[in-house]
Amino acid sequence: MIPERFSSLTFDYIIIGGGTAGLVVASRLSEDPAVTVGVIEAGEWHASIDGVNVPGMAGSTLGDPQFDWAFMSVPQKHANDRLVYQPRLQSGKGLGGSSAINLLGFNRGSAHEYDAIEAFGNPGWNWEVFLKYFKKASSLMLQAPHDSETTLPLPTHLGPEYKLEQPDPQWHGDSGPIVKAYSTHFATLHVPFIDALEKLGVPRNTEPNKGNNIGATTIYCSVDSRTATRSYAGNAYYEANAGRKNLVVLTNATVSRIIFNSGSTPLRATGVEFLNGDKKYVAATKGEVVLAAGAFQSPQILELSGIGNKDTLGKHGIETLIDLPSVGENLHDHPDIHVVYEIRPEYETVDIAREPELAAKQLELYKSQKGYLTSALAAVYAFLPTKAFATDEQMAKWKEMATHSVEEAPQGVKKQLETQLKWLFDPASAEGEIIPFPGLFLPSGVQPVPKTRYSSMLCAGMHPFSRGSVHISSADPRAPPAIDPNYFSNPLDLEILLALLKFALKLYDTDPIREAVVRRVAPTAEESSSDEALLEYIKNGSGCVYHPLGSASMLPREDGGVVDPALKVYGTANVRVVDASILPIQVAAHIQATVYAVAEKAADIIKASKM
Repeated sequence: MIPERFSSLTFDYIIIGGGTAGLVVASRLSEDPAVTVGVIEAGEWHASIDGVNVPGMAGSTLGDPQFDWAFMSVPQKHANDRLVYQPRLQSGKGLGGSSAINLLGFNRGSAHEYDAIEAFGNPGWNWEVFLKYFKKASSLMLQAPHDSETTLPLPTHLGPEYKLEQPDPQWHGDSGPIVKAYSTHFATLHVPFIDALEKLGVPRNTEPNKGNNIGATTIYCSVDSRTATRSYAGNAYYEANAGRKNLVVLTNATVSRIIFNSGSTPLRATGVEFLNGDKKYVAATKGEVVLAAGAFQSPQILELSGIGNKDTLGKHGIETLIDLPSVGENLHDHPDIHVVYEIRPEYETVDIAREPELAAKQLELYKSQKGYLTSALAAVYAFLPTKAFATDEQMAKWKEMATHSVEEAPQGVKKQLETQLKWLFDPASAEGEIIPFPGLFLPSGVQPVPKTRYSSMLCAGMHPFSRGSVHISSADPRAPPAIDPNYFSNPLDLEILLALLKFALKLYDTDPIREAVVRRVAPTAEESSSDEALLEYIKNGSGCVYHPLGSASMLPREDGGVVDPALKVYGTANVRVVDASILPIQVAAHIQATVYAVAEKAADIIKASKM
């Protein structure tokens, strides 16, 4: 589709962003042949790229401008003024967005986290409803036929050492577009890590999808085990429906603003202005505009369109159409820190990818659907309540810090932090996550030694008390937004990461993992000489798990909301936001499954509004 042709059409729906959420909505709305759906995507269609399709190459596209916006944060005051990389795993560049470049984990938070979204003033957004849409979006792939209505057979490669139970179909979809499955290849330290965690009091959780994700889990991944390829919005929702005449997709186009009939109350969108090369175009809509550009760029587009804080807009010469100061606020992610160990050479790790002969062997194995390239690289996730990694003394200190945070917070955030305070001491609420990675995790910053095997571990806080923002930096739509996650502005987040980091060090000193260790690489002995030294290590090396959300929160307007429970932007008649930015609070999960569920529900809301 060329831009001239696209701009000559009038659509029932224009969707800004062909990513994880946008393609779901486009696919579902275009099921009705009587409506026309247009999608505008800034990136390309990466149909046959190994870095997208081959599971074991997940992450290789990070930093590549063809796939990744590669934004940086503004200097982080509480992290030694560092600029922190903000890769767009939440909404990547290209059809499929984040789902095309993420690290494939496909899991859910616990029931109470989704119920909290409803409790904040959003009827119909609770665990039971999310479960319905989790199931609608995905299919659990099995490697054997089954007749039972109560259990599903485990794939034959999962022997008794994995101690997994047969899945219960009530928690899993069987006809959704996204295929999820267990990995077909596991690292040699997979089972030892789960065993070591169990020794430290972290239970195995064989069914974390039923609303309780506490414990160590062999996760499902968004991989089609029949073909050993990534299953994502691009191939599952778009490619499968690309032949529909009423679904029109334009790539390589940058949206500059939503156009409104300024005389209407509420404000009504009439079209979308976009750029292709040095030319400007307008596509018209007689129905709705759905903004699905992700947690960084959905607020940016709203502000460029005249919706946001009037002071921010005025600073950049943009006329204020709706003064909505909450646009771009409440941004938060899962903060993280890494540890790295050298392990004995007999253990298989993805470090072999740096050795040409061994890497070539893996490519040959992949042709017959064998080897580590067939699967997600990290397949153990452990979600921990505070009692699993903190002392009584630490928890008492945290309670005091959290209580003070609640007292000082503005109204809307106060309600969130009150909820987080309860979760912080709930044994059924995950407040930390650790993920063993079979190799050197490059975001750690450690320089690899040739022919050396590593084991890395990501440690992340699940419900940060810090809140940040994202706003326009210019009236130029091609200028990157000013992203300020405001990491560790609440020092409680730093204290929680410190406790998780010390738990990770203890884990590597626990059998059977200890038997594999040669030496610790990071943090060094000097960096770990005291709690103060470890805090500096965190400030100097921390990042995020690439799950930004909250910047267009679904909350009552007086509580800092940008959209209502129907996802409609306050003050507009026909503009909705559908992506992770509408989630007002973090969930203890990797959020792609949650975003699919949000988009599936959004499509039903939009359809119902036309009936």
